[in-house]
Amino acid sequence: MPDASFMPLIPMPNGNVRIDPERIALPDALRVDTGDFSSAFAEVYAGRAGVCITAGEPALLRVSRDGDLPAEGYRLCVTKDGIEIRAADERGLCWALTTLAILTERKSIACCEIEDAPRFRYRGFMMDCARHFFPVETVKTMIEMMSMVKCNVFHWHLTDDQGWRIESGRYPSLHKQNSVPEEYYTQDEIRDIVEFARLRGMEIIPEIDLPGHATAILAAFPGLSCAEKQVRVDDTPGIRRVILCAGKEAVFGMLFPLLEEVAALFPSKYIHLGGDEAPKDEWKACPHCRRRLEEEGLENFEELQGWFTARLAGYLRGLGKQVVCWNESLLSERLPGDVPDLTIQYWAEVSKVGPARRYWENGGSMVFSDQFSAYLDLAYGTVTLKKAYNYAPGVLGFKGKGLPALGLETCLWSEFVSTKEQLARQAFPRAYAIAEAAWTRPERKDYEIFRIRLNLWLKRYPGIGFYPPEKADPGLIERYKGRIAFLRKQSKALDKENQNNAGLGGKLHWRYLLRWLRNYFF
Repeated sequence: MPDASFMPLIPMPNGNVRIDPERIALPDALRVDTGDFSSAFAEVYAGRAGVCITAGEPALLRVSRDGDLPAEGYRLCVTKDGIEIRAADERGLCWALTTLAILTERKSIACCEIEDAPRFRYRGFMMDCARHFFPVETVKTMIEMMSMVKCNVFHWHLTDDQGWRIESGRYPSLHKQNSVPEEYYTQDEIRDIVEFARLRGMEIIPEIDLPGHATAILAAFPGLSCAEKQVRVDDTPGIRRVILCAGKEAVFGMLFPLLEEVAALFPSKYIHLGGDEAPKDEWKACPHCRRRLEEEGLENFEELQGWFTARLAGYLRGLGKQVVCWNESLLSERLPGDVPDLTIQYWAEVSKVGPARRYWENGGSMVFSDQFSAYLDLAYGTVTLKKAYNYAPGVLGFKGKGLPALGLETCLWSEFVSTKEQLARQAFPRAYAIAEAAWTRPERKDYEIFRIRLNLWLKRYPGIGFYPPEKADPGLIERYKGRIAFLRKQSKALDKENQNNAGLGGKLHWRYLLRWLRNYFF
């Protein structure tokens, strides 16, 4: 009798699983009764499975709501008498129908009983469309592929030094001054993508990076920086000295209505405000920032960033939104207290990693995206397939045994990724490995069994491409070759940045080098 270990089913279910060799044939028109759920979810299943559905009695597929199941949980039962789904909520129905689509082949379905629910309630995939722009269809394809492995968050990085990718009715100069003027998403396109994701169990969390990585804002509104010098939307990666001024009230006068406009486009209760890599050089020399520091009784400029973020968070709270920030934001010791509903996304071992650990130990809400385990823009020699599969919550070696985690997120930055083919090779199959790490409990996981299921999966769902799994766990020599090649590419880009006098100069090279050395030898 086959079981899930030898089915193209990712992630591995957490509950009871029985898959029989017997199959039931589907009629030309599958009659469905979705109960109090929208039939649109069944239509997504039909598109994936290549079947036709209709309403009517007697229904072969029946859906009911079961309040006793855990959030996102479902029970799927396929017998010769029909198909029954019981779901805790809309997402539970999405995951049940996703599993059903995988079991549907050549207009028949394997008889089975599957009970399932996720390990973590946050299972994210981040796509950077700011550094390089990707068209709507590519974004939808990535959402579809990650939904198929039961990820429920699409973290959409939409603004940075290289572009503002959201059409703004209030400030059209933001999206019109991109290096390629038409490379932005219209508000109608965003609404369409949000609904496309919802029907596949995914919410979209937009990221508007503030106060750093804000060149795209300052290129349109140079008066919002400290020095008020004209800057341009850039075409190189790196970290810019020029950031939004924290002392000018005009900055908030512009950001508040802009964030209100963004909030109206995205139903998610979360908005990601970034907060990473914001050098304080200009703040320290700025009379507006120094006056703000004194007026608010702040001790240093990291606390000023905490005040800046807390003020934006307070405004967004009035719009029904909660804020997510990268872990550098915790360098402000007052921030957790000033933003009690803050969620922190951990990515790096910054010089003061202690605040992230303390925040977690004190019960703070955390999403984990460690750079050297979950960043898919890095070479396979740095983030191997097996390393991605084994990723678990932790802060620089501290595993926080017994501490709750909101979940895991894998990130794909696009500084060096400009085509959908590159996107696919960097994302897959590692994104599938982290998806299983986020859904499946540790005692249900087995890497060798995952590799069997992965090979079956990729034959059936090749998507827009993938990196060969047999090369995704390179040996020692190949690992170092891949790392060195990536560092050379990164160094070349940073040299170009420094020549443009836009970045942090040689300091940046040393910072990257020190960060990477740990992962070269361990």
